[in-house]
Amino acid sequence: MKTIRKYILGALALTMGLTSCGDFLDVEPRDIITLENFWNEKGDIEAVLAGCYSTMAEEEIIARMMVWGEFRSENVNIADETRDANLTLVLKEGINATNWYCNWRAFYNVINRCNTAIYYAQEVASKDPSYTTSEVNAHIAEAVAIRSLMYWYLVRTFRAIPYTEEAFLDDTQTFAIPVSQFNEVLDKLIAALEAVKDNAVSAYPEITDENNDARFYSTGRITRWAIYAMLADMYLWKQDADKCIEYTQAIIDYKKEKIKEDKQFNLSDFDKFGGYPILPTRYSEDTYGNAFNRIFLLGNSMETIFELNYKKVSNDNSYPSNVPASNFYGNADRGPLVTYSSYVGLDESQGTYKVYDALNKGLDARGYEDYYSSLGMIRKFTARFVTSYREAGLAIRFTNPTADDIQKGITTVLPYGTAGSGKNYASYNKSNWIIYRLTDVMLMQAEAYALKIAQNEGNVTSDEDKANLQKAFNLVNSVNKRSVMQYPLKDTLTTSNIKSKVAIMNLVYQERNRELMFEGKRYYDLVKRSLRENVTNPTKNEYLREQVKNKSTALENTINTRFAIEDALFWPYFNDEVKINPYLKAAQNPAYSSGEVEE
Repeated sequence: MKTIRKYILGALALTMGLTSCGDFLDVEPRDIITLENFWNEKGDIEAVLAGCYSTMAEEEIIARMMVWGEFRSENVNIADETRDANLTLVLKEGINATNWYCNWRAFYNVINRCNTAIYYAQEVASKDPSYTTSEVNAHIAEAVAIRSLMYWYLVRTFRAIPYTEEAFLDDTQTFAIPVSQFNEVLDKLIAALEAVKDNAVSAYPEITDENNDARFYSTGRITRWAIYAMLADMYLWKQDADKCIEYTQAIIDYKKEKIKEDKQFNLSDFDKFGGYPILPTRYSEDTYGNAFNRIFLLGNSMETIFELNYKKVSNDNSYPSNVPASNFYGNADRGPLVTYSSYVGLDESQGTYKVYDALNKGLDARGYEDYYSSLGMIRKFTARFVTSYREAGLAIRFTNPTADDIQKGITTVLPYGTAGSGKNYASYNKSNWIIYRLTDVMLMQAEAYALKIAQNEGNVTSDEDKANLQKAFNLVNSVNKRSVMQYPLKDTLTTSNIKSKVAIMNLVYQERNRELMFEGKRYYDLVKRSLRENVTNPTKNEYLREQVKNKSTALENTINTRFAIEDALFWPYFNDEVKINPYLKAAQNPAYSSGEVEE
């Protein structure tokens, strides 16, 4: 912290040299820069914002988005206990304050860059006559949104965090910041985003990447719709169902309008999905996997709202790679650090249907897309490699494509292309990291409608409650139906057993887990539900404990003990940060030890 001035200059040096739209995400360094001769033109603000995206895509942040948002859930288990002791402790619920994954340094790095850009934006406008008021406001909105996204990850992970909107520019400033509680931070984030949302860019000028995909730029950078998604997410945690529905519906309506411009589709193509513009999984005849390949292999799909990019608008292997996805999920040259839990894998390996749902009778494409059963590896975010731009996708081939569901059977899960030379996969992984996509938003809205049901016990009886239950079910059914491998396509979900608030909420959470598996969403969902239910339920964290115990029978007692109190839902502050900021010592999470040996 004492070298803050040097830090800022270094950060700026790494983010200079951006002028055109197509160059924005392609960060190049300059050798010499001083604070005094920066902040003179619009490009300087753009350079710092571009550096924020570059930093977010680096290993330190992406790894924590994955670990914090997914790895304490029932979905993953340890694959190799020898290579990352800190990760092993996370997966076995042995976290303490010395665990490296408690380190939040990179998130506050980005936060300070955003605060600095906001601080200087008006000054730059006074020096650069070409820097219009609308551009200034749009850049401030973008910086506020990026800052809010970083805080959103932090507050969901640690509950009480240091929050500031002040830019730290020199050594004379006080760096020790008191912590703000969860609800206080949540309210500040919502207020900040509400204040700038109308100034944000709706869509950036379209450019075409190497896959002739003109969405590359508007999905790889914060837009108004990304802010709406963040607001919807936050309002859901705040239990403001109406505001969540308002923002999710705005996104859905926007996506419906955009699809009219896409010559590949007509709106009638989406009637089978309730009119929602989501990609079908079926290619043609008896082959499936289209949605997976569009969303996770090629990236920047029509469903994306915001994702961090690992590819340029040209065939350039030197652009940063998604190293954490490879290291964690399986394409590092030494194999994966984590694997899918046996609970998740039962669908394919043992012929029973838990996570991917009995009603789908083994027809849920996601059960075959999300992982490689024969290799013990997770497929999501490890599908795109670049070795002379060769790619590894998949096609799922069924026999008897028009037979009754139960008679269908997988014949092959075929890889497309190649997966590189056999080593150093991490340096070739170009799979984008998705923050928000349309089906995530649809399921947020489904949860909001479930929240609106007033009758908490028993089957709902009022017309209003029945209507909200049906709206929630329709959204879940649309998301589920697009992944069903059958032709002609039919509903596999039914409302016959979904007649209460608890039943529809369970269905929403089950579908969110199926749809967003391994995407850094599941553990946060479990925490959100626990906080909501703990208000009225004296058995703390019951739903979370019951779900997480599915990870491993060997961990059942540990999980029951660890999550018996609400504090344990969150992480401890990293000891190094406690030493720097004295406010953290008194606020340290009591559910965890310091991890240090006392003298």
